[in-house]
Amino acid sequence: MGIFEKGWEKPSPIQEAAIPIALGGKDILARAKNGTGKTGAYSIPVLEQVDTSKECIQALIIVPTRELALQTSQICIELAKHMDIRVMVTTGGTNLKDDIMRIYQKGRFLEK
Repeated sequence: MGIFEKGWEKPSPIQEAAIPIALGGKDILARAKNGTGKTGAYSIPVLEQVDTSKECIQALIIVPTRELALQTSQICIELAKHMDIRVMVTTGGTNLKDDIMRIYQKGRFLEK
């Protein structure tokens, strides 16, 4: 998909505030209502900083619920469509052996 294919023509207010700070290497603590683009606000800078020439895990996003992990991974997959980045989601209550095998595949962007 990619950022423009998602219909994200311009950043939302939370994205406009957070993305430059994140790209500058600073931590962010932000709050916004549902549907305002918070996931994009932290996913876009993380994806932007992945070096696709390196075949190793370069990012880890930890979220508090399985539903949020699945949502975040789907958005990252869509945003990374044209970036040669692989995204993996792992959650509790699933087969650990499969997760471990996927972790050892090269070039993973990992969410938990």
